Amino acid sequence: MANLKDVARLAEVDPSTVSRVLRGDPSQAVRPATRERIIGAAQTLAYRPNALARGLRTRRTDTIGLIIPNIDNFGFAEVTHGVQAAAAQAGKLVLLIEADILGPESSRDGTDRMEELYLRLVGDGRLDGMIVAFASLDDHLVAQLAERQIPLVLVNRRTTGVSGSVVVDDERGSRMAVEHLIGLGHRRIGFLGLEADIDTARRRARGYRAGMAAAGLAVDERHVATGPPTLAGGRAAVRAVLERCASATDRPTGFFAASLLGAIGAHAALREADLAVPHEVSLIAFNDHELAAHLDPPLTTVRMPNGRMGQEAVAMLLGALEGGSVEDRMIEEPPVVIARGSTAPPMTNIEERT
Repeated sequence: MANLKDVARLAEVDPSTVSRVLRGDPSQAVRPATRERIIGAAQTLAYRPNALARGLRTRRTDTIGLIIPNIDNFGFAEVTHGVQAAAAQAGKLVLLIEADILGPESSRDGTDRMEELYLRLVGDGRLDGMIVAFASLDDHLVAQLAERQIPLVLVNRRTTGVSGSVVVDDERGSRMAVEHLIGLGHRRIGFLGLEADIDTARRRARGYRAGMAAAGLAVDERHVATGPPTLAGGRAAVRAVLERCASATDRPTGFFAASLLGAIGAHAALREADLAVPHEVSLIAFNDHELAAHLDPPLTTVRMPNGRMGQEAVAMLLGALEGGSVEDRMIEEPPVVIARGSTAPPMTNIEERT
C-alpha cells in the first residue's frame, strides 16, 4: 500500500505539501500544476489516507455502530443492508453488534454489559455515533446516552423521552394484512403478536385491531397470542390459540403473524396440528424476504420499506454529527401485500361456491 512519502516522491514534492493538498487545507498555496501532479500521483498509486492518523487530527473514526437484537431476524437484515449501503456511499464503516449476545448480565463491577459496551465504543472514541435498533419503550440506558448528547438515532423503534428515530408505518402494514384476509372472506382472524415491550409491537397490534374494527369484526381474545419473533415463538403462539379453541368452528380461519420468523414457526405448528395451509387455515406475515417465496406453500407477506429505513437512519445520524438536528420520522413509502399461496378464501366459502 502506498504511503504519503510514496506520493511525495512520485510528485517530486515534500510530504507535508502532499498532506495539506490531499486534505484540502486552504492555507496551502501551491501552483495548479503542482496540485494536479500531487493528485495524479495519488491516483496512480491508489493512495488512501491513514484512517488512524486522520482520526487523531479530526477526532473522527468514520465508523458508526449498528446495534440490532440479532441477525436471525429477517426484518433487521434489510435494515442492515440499508445502513451498510448508505454508510458505504458516505465513505463510512459500520460496526455491527448483536444485543442479544451480550444478554442482561452485569460485568464484574456491576455495570450493565450493554452500558459498558456503549461507554467503550463511544466514550473511548471508537465510534462517531450509533444507530440503535433494540431499544424498549422506556429504555433508561438510551435515555442516559441521549442526555449525555452521544450521537444516536433509533431505527424501527421509538423510546419515551428520546428524539431521533426512523420507523416504518407498522400500524398501516398490519391493517393491510388483516384487510387482505378479510377481502378473502375471513371473519375469524387470529393475531400472533410480539411480546416485547417496544412501540413496534404496540403499533402492529393496533393495526390488527383497527383492521378488525373497521370491518365491524369483534376480536376474539382467544385468537390472540404473543411471543418472541422467532421460530419457537411463532410455534408456541399458535399452539396457545389452538388449545383455547374447542372445535373447528371456534378456531381462526386465518392468522396474521407480526414477524416473518414467527410466521414460519406458526406454519410448522399448524402442520403439526394437521391443519393444511391455506385450505384449512390461511397465514400472512409481517415483513417480506426472498425465503418466503420458497416455502411450501409460498408465504403471503406484507413488504415494508426496511432498507429505506436503514438508509434514512444513516442520513439522520451523519447530519447530527455535523451539528444538525434530529427528529422522529416515519417512512412515507407505503407497505405492499405480496400475495402468495399461504392465503385463500376460508373453507366454508369455498364449499358454498362449489
